[in-house]
Amino acid sequence: MGELLQTTERQLEETNADGLTVTDLMHLENELQTALIQVRSRKTHLMLECAKDLHEKEKLLQEEKKHLEDNIASIKKNTKVNEMSDLPAPHIICGQQRITLNFL
Repeated sequence: MGELLQTTERQLEETNADGLTVTDLMHLENELQTALIQVRSRKTHLMLECAKDLHEKEKLLQEEKKHLEDNIASIKKNTKVNEMSDLPAPHIICGQQRITLNFL
């Protein structure tokens, strides 16, 4: 593609553009149009690949986020359980006997 543009540019520089025939100019125009189509096609392909890669990364990040949220929830649950086990056991006095209730 780049070579085609360079060739077209050389042709326009080497010859007097006024000296080119309509057929010559149409030929150059067609070559440029073909090159432009190829460039646009390549650009579209690259953009689609980039979008696909970004969607895959998004999916992985969402999975990682879910995993981290699960870990945080588990840590919070364990922390609450540990805090409860650190509390002194409640005492109930029934008559003259003292009863200790152990939770956990």
